[in-house]
Amino acid sequence: MHQAYLELNKVRTKISTWGRWVEESTKEVEDIVIIVTGNPGVNGFYDLFAKTLYEKLGYSVWCIGHAGHDLPEGPIDLPKFNEHRELYGLQGQIKHKVDFFEKYIPNNARIHLIGHSIGSYMILELINHPAIKDKISDVYLLFPTIEHMADTTNGKFLTNFIKHIVWLIVFLSWIFTILPSIIQNILLYGYMLVMGIPSNVHLNNLKALIKPGVLRRVFFLAYEELDQVRERNNEAIKANINKVKLYYGKTDGWAPESFYERIKVDIPNVNAQLCSFNHAFVLKTSVEIGQIVGDWIKAKQ
Repeated sequence: MHQAYLELNKVRTKISTWGRWVEESTKEVEDIVIIVTGNPGVNGFYDLFAKTLYEKLGYSVWCIGHAGHDLPEGPIDLPKFNEHRELYGLQGQIKHKVDFFEKYIPNNARIHLIGHSIGSYMILELINHPAIKDKISDVYLLFPTIEHMADTTNGKFLTNFIKHIVWLIVFLSWIFTILPSIIQNILLYGYMLVMGIPSNVHLNNLKALIKPGVLRRVFFLAYEELDQVRERNNEAIKANINKVKLYYGKTDGWAPESFYERIKVDIPNVNAQLCSFNHAFVLKTSVEIGQIVGDWIKAKQ
């Protein structure tokens, strides 16, 4: 695995790769798997998923998180949140992905796009972009938040309750960051034990998330999602009907089973499937979902 920060749409952004690094050149036609994360877009949560895909397929796997969701260490400064909020909102994050595609997607690539949660929405907004349109082989939208997010169970909870205490959550995260490392670890190990999250995988990812600057950007993006993700982009799906597969969860609080049933009615020939996995699959079932998606990609070849 190779990780580094690249400037995308004015924001230094963590990119994680397995196989070829994005700045290494090749003249050969190659298959590249590109993962656009959900929110929060902390790349580390997707490491095991990406590693599973790489080991199964042998293709380079590139993971793109969201602007401002991984804070670089050292002297690198990000544009200040209060002065440049447009870089961290939904449209800014879409421009962020466009910048990556335009700078780093080689002309001779066959792209396998994977979007998780809001990453699925971003992919549908980008799928016909000239930088990638003709290079896309297939698209997999996992637990896709692509319509009416504010009307979902989780959307209502975020709006009616969490929105009023975001300031408190951010303040508590600041207190967490000044605690001794051993206390941080005890608290996180206890949380992961209760939630059944593998501690050997996600301890550092949770630490990367629980930072005031990160959480401000995460919540800001989340509330823009609730405001802007309304009508499903049926045109993009229909125009790429032979490339797109959607994967819904039966108990998903963000993309519920009713949305799966609705898209099957609205677009009868859509490739959509219902599963019993959890929306936040990267916390517990990265390997299982990685194997499934890897099989889908193999079947397309």
